[in-house]
Amino acid sequence: MEDIEKDYLLPLNEKKIAILETVSSNFSTTEQIWLSGYFWGLSKRKKNKSSIEDIVSNEFIVTILSASQTGNARELSKLLYEKCNLMNIQANLVNAFDYQFKKINKEKIFIIITSTQGEGEPPEEALDFYNFLMSKKAPKLNNFYYSVFGLGDRSYNLFCQSGKDFDKRLYELGGIQLLNRVDADIEYIEIAKKWCDDLLKKINLLFQSVNNTIDRNILGKKESVSSVMNYTKEKPFFAKLSINKKITGRYSIRDIRHIEIDITNSGIVYKPGDVLGIWYENDPCLIKEFLELLNIKEDTVIKFNEEDKLIFNLLKYHFELTVNNIHIVSSYAKLSNSKMLKNMVLDKEQLKLYADKVSIINMIREYPIKENSLRILKILRPMTPRLYSISSSLSEVENEIHITVRVLKSFHKGKIYLGGASGYLAHRVQEEDTLKIFIVENNHFRLPADNNIPIIMICAGTGIAPFRAFMQERDFQNAKGKNWLFFGNPSFTEDFLYQIEWQRYFKKGLLTNIDLAWSRDQKNKIYVQDKIREKGDKIWSWIKEGAYIYICGDASNMAKGVESTFLDIFIQYDNMNLVQAKKFLNHLRIEKRYQRDLY
Repeated sequence: MEDIEKDYLLPLNEKKIAILETVSSNFSTTEQIWLSGYFWGLSKRKKNKSSIEDIVSNEFIVTILSASQTGNARELSKLLYEKCNLMNIQANLVNAFDYQFKKINKEKIFIIITSTQGEGEPPEEALDFYNFLMSKKAPKLNNFYYSVFGLGDRSYNLFCQSGKDFDKRLYELGGIQLLNRVDADIEYIEIAKKWCDDLLKKINLLFQSVNNTIDRNILGKKESVSSVMNYTKEKPFFAKLSINKKITGRYSIRDIRHIEIDITNSGIVYKPGDVLGIWYENDPCLIKEFLELLNIKEDTVIKFNEEDKLIFNLLKYHFELTVNNIHIVSSYAKLSNSKMLKNMVLDKEQLKLYADKVSIINMIREYPIKENSLRILKILRPMTPRLYSISSSLSEVENEIHITVRVLKSFHKGKIYLGGASGYLAHRVQEEDTLKIFIVENNHFRLPADNNIPIIMICAGTGIAPFRAFMQERDFQNAKGKNWLFFGNPSFTEDFLYQIEWQRYFKKGLLTNIDLAWSRDQKNKIYVQDKIREKGDKIWSWIKEGAYIYICGDASNMAKGVESTFLDIFIQYDNMNLVQAKKFLNHLRIEKRYQRDLY
């Protein structure tokens, strides 16, 4: 007890006391008194500084989570991040794929900006986080403030479902809403700007309620996030079309184009796996037919965004005319007062089948509007750019971007109608014509950093595009890792896309294995999942070696079939049950060894 009291009364050891006595002997009595006060003030200042830093680190860091499928959520997250910087609010901007979601209970202010894909599913890069949050493993969230901004498309039944799910679950776990959730349609920019401003006001109020005396300047100002040349869909780059070449055979049921775009002097940088956004123009012939059916003159002037515009140009540049959906059909049923359409709207399955099968122009032809036909503009959707997987590596092609485009076709009474963007690229844009383009980063679809790691690439149709870029990049890097391609299409002779290039890679030894599935070359249809099942034992050995698995293509059929096959392989070759197989697949996702790019 005596030793404890001595240590408490005399916290300095003998050596430090000796140093202090030596130094203080050179000061006068007045100076010694001043030093006493100086050291006392110094100790208080350190204490205050520490407490402020604790408050800042624990309360005042805003985490902005971007869960993006096509890049819109990522761009909006950057906008919010930059606004935080301008207001001296410390923020972390993180991609959902990289987020350490098991530590979410350490967050204090948490913002999710998320899109929705498929049938109400979260973006591919947010799938692991989503599954964890929805599971029993998710922690309780105490003193946790959050807000959710959902991006979606009202043409889908489960509009912004991902955002709704995140919002509901965070609330269930104890989170406190800073702002009500926003469910934004494809025209979201103005809504998003207002949401950002309202959110920052809420955060400021929260800061003030925690401690009114904190000096906000200690948070420090960060440099804004920007790329060297940050072209966006609002500010695209004007590039030249160099090559437009059909790469399917004469008798193929598909018209697939290889397109090369010149980006000289653009400063554009992209990586294998990234996506190209392209603004297109509607077909003038389609517009004329559209106006004729509605008895509208081409020179009719319409007020649009506070400006007078010719309706022909309005339809050419601003409205979607080719893709129908259930909401357009439902609205048109009221507009046309058609009993047939009104009855169809009551049957959800029949409505969806009709919207998928019948184009807007043919719907108008079958059920014409008798009066006030200009009201059609109120139900049409705004034009949005089309996105294509990039099929080239910048390392090899330098000042070019390549894409692989399937020309969409529909038929009505002997007449062919082409897809809005694919028809534009294949038939209406000539070489040396200008295209408006921008890059969408796709960070959840990346080659492994280690070139020695083997990869398995699985695709059908134009899903082969990013894998052409992968191989160009691995060839340039002189990668030693093994490469295996599974590719499916209707016919070997007509639909083997980039056949010569794949054969060259195989002969060179860069492409280790290639398995091809041709659905129409024999009586029984063969798909990529059938080829994967055949090679299950060898695939399992590659997985045990650390192979990365990549899947690109149709989300509704091919991707589901492939995933089911992988689960069967895990069960068969490692004696797992179904629950264990699903856990193992999720483990591969978390390790970024199972990546998908679906459409």
